[in-house]
Amino acid sequence: MKIFTKTYLFLIVLMLGCFSGVSTAADIEAGVVKVVNIKKYSPLSVDSPSSMSEISLESSSSDISIKSAAAGITYFEIGNVYSSNYGWETISGFQSSTGDHGGTNLYIYIWQFGYGNVTNATMNGISRSAGLSEYRCGNDLHVCAVGETVTGWLYGFDFSGQQFGLFSVGSNSTAYPFGYWGDSIYIN
Repeated sequence: MKIFTKTYLFLIVLMLGCFSGVSTAADIEAGVVKVVNIKKYSPLSVDSPSSMSEISLESSSSDISIKSAAAGITYFEIGNVYSSNYGWETISGFQSSTGDHGGTNLYIYIWQFGYGNVTNATMNGISRSAGLSEYRCGNDLHVCAVGETVTGWLYGFDFSGQQFGLFSVGSNSTAYPFGYWGDSIYIN
């Protein structure tokens, strides 16, 4: 009887984990923002506090469509690169390399529209997880207000110490349309 009970409980836990539509973040419930957290962007911060406002989504709102609160990935792109020598660079959708970045700090930002699990990014054989994971709302992926539905994320990766090389990252869509999305760029 103990085996049946353990198996039964395991199946219930597995089913709840697989079919749950609730995000793992404590301030999001069923895809709707309940509390807006104001946070410092460390270690992905730069000198001026207003610098995060310079991160922009290159795509127009007509390129992205909202299907539902739990839609899978429909857009995944490298959006911005920041380095201490070059400053901010907005990356276009068809750009294959960056300007002459260098210096002590190197941060790469990714826009993801839809729900997915971002993988570790790689550059020059080094693998890093996202140091910044910020949920976003609307077609333009703006900072969410209370009551808005989460539609995507902004991810930031810290590759400080690297001067140049191929940066690549991907994400697995967790809802329809399922699949793997990836992007890469050569950092000069």
